[in-house]
Amino acid sequence: MNAFKNILLLATVLILSYLTASYFGSWYDNFSPQYDRSLIGLSREDLFSINGGPFAYTFFTVLLFPLFGFGNKNKWTIWLLVPALLFFGSGDIQHIYLPIILGLIALAVVKLVHVIISKLKHPNPPMVVK
Repeated sequence: MNAFKNILLLATVLILSYLTASYFGSWYDNFSPQYDRSLIGLSREDLFSINGGPFAYTFFTVLLFPLFGFGNKNKWTIWLLVPALLFFGSGDIQHIYLPIILGLIALAVVKLVHVIISKLKHPNPPMVVK
């Protein structure tokens, strides 16, 4: 049953990645400009979506699986990141630090959410002055 829930979470990651790929692609364009590829018939916005997809996938996988995953969340996250890392390794190796930075940002957000949740569950007792 946990595997089915994780597969639904993977579908959520893929949908969010598809919907936000152009934003991540325009961010990536600041580091590696995407020129008009009229030779293959793609507009610049299409290139943003294509290039931003793996970045969005990496970000949302690292963000959502530790927060909402079931069972062995770390193992799921690592296995789901393997295709993205192979994609980045086979492409623009000069900018391999970008998905790593995105993953670290997502991990920082996860840690922040866990700290906030733990503070809400276990608030500090009021200080008693003697």
